[in-house]
Amino acid sequence: MKLKLKILEEKDVKQSYVDWYKDDKVVRYSNNQYRSFTLEGQRKYVNSCINSKDINLYGIFDSDTHIGNILISRLSSLHKRAEITYVIGNSEYWGKGIGSFAVSEITTKAKKIYKLNKLCAGVAEGNIASQKVLEKNGFVLEGRRLKHLFFGGIFYNQLDYGLLL
Repeated sequence: MKLKLKILEEKDVKQSYVDWYKDDKVVRYSNNQYRSFTLEGQRKYVNSCINSKDINLYGIFDSDTHIGNILISRLSSLHKRAEITYVIGNSEYWGKGIGSFAVSEITTKAKKIYKLNKLCAGVAEGNIASQKVLEKNGFVLEGRRLKHLFFGGIFYNQLDYGLLL
């Protein structure tokens, strides 16, 4: 594998990207299960991220294959902190360390490019893979919001993780 992160551009939006969100396994612990996705809609979303001063949306690529995204948001916070969310949309890449790679890379960018003090991430308590990704990258569980998320007809606790940079 030849992994890299790069700012996602409109030209990177292909039908395969839109199709990730039709996969119940991909959206199991995500608000994306409540949204509908189209090629045009995703292109508009990517452009809105490009034009935002508060968000950067990175694509995760294996060579030229777009396999996931990682978003860093709230970049304009006076508190020098941001939130990250990520998805490995191509499930063929699950369990291969892609999430850990992406979080590690965005952590480096948070320090060097954005000059942040802290990163935060929230995850559904049932999403063990995402918890492991965060913990492997040094994130610490800072809190638990009881029955805070509703996915697939089930209430989940939200685990709030933080990483001091």
